[in-house]
Amino acid sequence: MDIYANKYKFSGAVSNPPTIEYFKDTFFEYLGKKDYISASDIKTFLKSPRLYYYDKFEKEHKVEQRYFSVGSGLHEIILEPELFNENYIISPKFDLRTKAGKEGAAEFAKTAEGKVILMEDEMDMIRKIAEVAIKNEVLTELLNGSYRELSIYTTDPITGLKVRLRPDSFCTDKSTITDIKSCMDSSPRKFKKDVYTYEYSLSAAYYMDFAKKENYVFAACAKTAPYEIAIYVLSDEMIEYGRKQYRMGLDLLKWCFDNNHWPSYNEFELLKESYELGNLDDFFENKDKSRLITILG
Repeated sequence: MDIYANKYKFSGAVSNPPTIEYFKDTFFEYLGKKDYISASDIKTFLKSPRLYYYDKFEKEHKVEQRYFSVGSGLHEIILEPELFNENYIISPKFDLRTKAGKEGAAEFAKTAEGKVILMEDEMDMIRKIAEVAIKNEVLTELLNGSYRELSIYTTDPITGLKVRLRPDSFCTDKSTITDIKSCMDSSPRKFKKDVYTYEYSLSAAYYMDFAKKENYVFAACAKTAPYEIAIYVLSDEMIEYGRKQYRMGLDLLKWCFDNNHWPSYNEFELLKESYELGNLDDFFENKDKSRLITILG
């Protein structure tokens, strides 16, 4: 079968506004919905469609609970503190070189079954950040009466792709999403660097548009004493840049699915150029003529 046979055509906007569905599922249930596109998926795709395809459909994923433990613990103690003690437990230190240590570890594993395990220093840090968080009047006001940790599933009206998002919190009486971010340094200069490094502008625009909210607020929580919390919003220019990025990502994801073609780094630069010039129909012809060398500025 010639995978280049089908030429990409935008399907156009969906005639009826897409339905937005809200679910109180777990984070791992949310991650398990592989047929939905997330903001993180778009970020991976914009590095390389081939990398996205490998990560999404070929790589064997082994979810390590420890990888999410500190971040998820911080979110839960701030957003859903009533659940924190039920779901998290401190691990004592065991000397696994001794018989007693091995027996103690085995007994603890039974006690901790179904809970997320934190080390003593991790638990201490999370609790101290939470103590600072509840004293921050702006953050408290944003979280007061909000919906928290709800998964949202809907459809992109341009491509018809199914999309998902999971806001930390969104207000019931304000058109605002609040995003809790842990960081080593919550100062403006350092957090701005995080915004660029982790492409927070794409996430903010994506969440605002698909959740139908007007504002996106970051609560940057420092993981080092004195655990300062700073509240940030992005400029209109940064939001618009993020919007253009996620829009390009979804449009080209649709193209890749339609053509069953997943370019690697150099070829992807040509695909993005074709997209910007509005001549995706000529991509394969142009690719065959190109030496596929990327110029770095």
